[in-house]
Amino acid sequence: MDINFVVGIFVFITGLSIGSFLNVVVLRALSDESIVFPASKCPKCQTPLKWWHNIPVLSYIFLRGKCAFCKEKISIQYPIVELLTGYLFLSTFMKFGYSFNTIFVIIFLSMFIVISTTDIREHVAFNLHSYILAIAGLIYNFFNFGHLYNGYTWIFHTSFVYAILGLILGAALIGIYLGFGYLIFKTMIIGPGDIFIAGALGACFGWKYILLIIAAAVAIQVLTFIPVFFQKLIQKKDYLTITEFIIFITIASGNYLYLKYIPKEIYAVNILITIVLITSGIVLSKRIIDTLPENLVALNEAMLNGEEIEEENKNELFHMPFGPALCCASLLFIFLH
Repeated sequence: MDINFVVGIFVFITGLSIGSFLNVVVLRALSDESIVFPASKCPKCQTPLKWWHNIPVLSYIFLRGKCAFCKEKISIQYPIVELLTGYLFLSTFMKFGYSFNTIFVIIFLSMFIVISTTDIREHVAFNLHSYILAIAGLIYNFFNFGHLYNGYTWIFHTSFVYAILGLILGAALIGIYLGFGYLIFKTMIIGPGDIFIAGALGACFGWKYILLIIAAAVAIQVLTFIPVFFQKLIQKKDYLTITEFIIFITIASGNYLYLKYIPKEIYAVNILITIVLITSGIVLSKRIIDTLPENLVALNEAMLNGEEIEEENKNELFHMPFGPALCCASLLFIFLH
């Protein structure tokens, strides 16, 4: 039997087990408890679990998604995180093989999962998780394990110097993004924890690549936001904004096709299309801002502060976690670079 096949199975099972541990890290961080004590317990009835209740994925299946004691439903998060971790660990081994690169990428992936899960569940990003990711990234680049950049700068590998610059640049760019969003919408469109996440990612990948990662994260955020935004507009029967959005997409698509396939000798047409595209974008942006509810600021601030929000007001929220988009963009970079 091929040794790589056997090792791959071991890596996958290890990933499932670590995924189970990452679930504990997420829940204990949200409940402000130690990850060591007390022993694993049901989050509903607080009954300590037996060892056979903690077998990754299999326990969820055998228990039919319910606690063995109180019969309350077990969150689907548990098997999803376990399977995702196992899959990513196996993918890392298949890409990087037997190397220090594999070890550090596994650390990065583990922190991505923790950061994304807490952000998706409760819109919370813990700075401690970003610090761990940043330290791992600095060590990774200090020894130049990933060979992200060639050469030496002063007495250090260029990768380490670029990691320091990436940490600063990543945090600064997201800080500017947060401030710009606050000026326009009068509320935080992303959380301050995203500044630390971007800085940590800059420490992992350096200043050149953090620019690509942030750009990709913004694209992912927009693509994720559009369906949610359309759903809210349909619920409100705001067909005017929907129409303006479709018009903008049509003009942008026409502009792309024109630039790609039609000769550009007629400069007046180029200028006219650019003016129309910019004007359409401004009109759409103003329309979106005008449709925001008057209590949006109070709702977003309440959510970011962890306060309870009435069910009828949840549809008015404009905040989407940006941390998962940053982590997803980083994943794409790791496996496509």
